[in-house]
Amino acid sequence: MFMRRGMMRRTARRVFRRRLLVGGAALFLVGGVAHKMSQKDVQKVEQQAGKPVEQMNEQELQAAMKKAGVQEQQITSEDERAMEAAAQEEEKTPVR
Repeated sequence: MFMRRGMMRRTARRVFRRRLLVGGAALFLVGGVAHKMSQKDVQKVEQQAGKPVEQMNEQELQAAMKKAGVQEQQITSEDERAMEAAAQEEEKTPVR
């Protein structure tokens, strides 16, 4: 199932600040928007910014990606299914 960007953002909000590994790539959510890049690229971006991608806002992430020369990867239907499964799992987890 293909999810439009608005639907992706809704799912993203449910699993805010979480990193998923899917097929050797890292999916993470910043400011309610899903991003995908290789684990190696995530390390470059984190090194450039001096903090984990989960702690960056959208502007910091974009600036760090630009400085590190990193391009975001296309999110696939497999990635969307993984995010939806993570969101469902998160909904089952009680809030502390």
